[in-house]
Amino acid sequence: MIPSAKARGDFPAPSACSSGGVRVSPSSALPGVAPGNNRPGLSPRRFPPPAPDVGQVSIRHHIDDYEIDGPDSQRTHSADQVRHSRHYRLSIEGPFGHGWHEFCRLNDGYFAIVSEIKYHMPQAGYMSSPDTAHIYLANGGDGEYVPAGGEPLSFEAPAALIMLEPAGAAAAEVCFAGDTQYIYIAIQRDALQAIFAGCAHELPLVLQSFLKGDLRHTVGRAVRLDGSLLRCLGEVHDCAATGGRRRLFLQAKVSEIVCRMVDALECREALHLAEATPTTVRGVFKAQNLLAEKFAAPPTLEELAETVGLSRSSLCNGFRQVLGTSVFDYIHELRMQKALLLLGDRDASITQIAYAVGYNRASSFSVAVQRRFGTTPSELRRKAIASAG
Repeated sequence: MIPSAKARGDFPAPSACSSGGVRVSPSSALPGVAPGNNRPGLSPRRFPPPAPDVGQVSIRHHIDDYEIDGPDSQRTHSADQVRHSRHYRLSIEGPFGHGWHEFCRLNDGYFAIVSEIKYHMPQAGYMSSPDTAHIYLANGGDGEYVPAGGEPLSFEAPAALIMLEPAGAAAAEVCFAGDTQYIYIAIQRDALQAIFAGCAHELPLVLQSFLKGDLRHTVGRAVRLDGSLLRCLGEVHDCAATGGRRRLFLQAKVSEIVCRMVDALECREALHLAEATPTTVRGVFKAQNLLAEKFAAPPTLEELAETVGLSRSSLCNGFRQVLGTSVFDYIHELRMQKALLLLGDRDASITQIAYAVGYNRASSFSVAVQRRFGTTPSELRRKAIASAG
């Protein structure tokens, strides 16, 4: 999902070759798009609308190749970057900000963009993508998506969104701001039908309506951003593989994200689960980072909650809503995973490892390991050393 300012020459947006794909065109006279920020009866916008001369990004069906519009000085490629007719990474530098986009085609009408861009100022544009399902998963940055005549959806990270645009939908307004880190997936309706052929009746009702062509207006949903989705996002951005191996990895992860987002949408609509607020989600993320450093001697719940700006109850509820576990169990798992790593070290004794991960007695540590892994620390060590050769 890429905002473009091609008409101003300050954003190298992707476009397709003659077979289609992602295309940029001038949008000074877009049909169905009303300029301005005054929209009676709708929620207020957090960001200004696109400038009248901004370019429009069009999502097309066939994506056999990509070209990039914009001055060559705004494009850089290094030897280790992905280069493939259907998969490549583009480094971007300009007055608007800097970073990179990575494009990966999975099939006709089905592709993903992995992006890390630091915007010096909000960048807004129009995106035309009728008959398309969009997935946006982010753990950095801000912005919003505004369908024509509809309510704005916030991109403020952490965010997990599904947008369903029916055939004939007018161009939506899209804005990005801050240090963005996200994965965007576009799946056109017939491609989604092919993916779920024979089992579409098992999907959430809103997706069934989209696949049947029954939607008349764009539908946007924010879903629960749980630990599994966060892990997918982190694994994609941290993956060091290149070339064909990275392409294969991305294809697998994108498929996993689609499945997990469908599950999250089903939970939201069928089970009506309580959803954590963005403030709570951010607090949980801060707590995760803090506990990753202090799991051996963690703060009390009250101290942790105060540090991340939440009440004790909000922190505890947030862990269950976002990560599906309690604070105590999360700390315990951190200790066990660290212990598993340390047990591969021949020089450290079991007692030393117990102390290193927060246990005052080796016996308590042994009981915890036995319950978690079904065997003793000594046996785990033997297996780890044998595996290492």
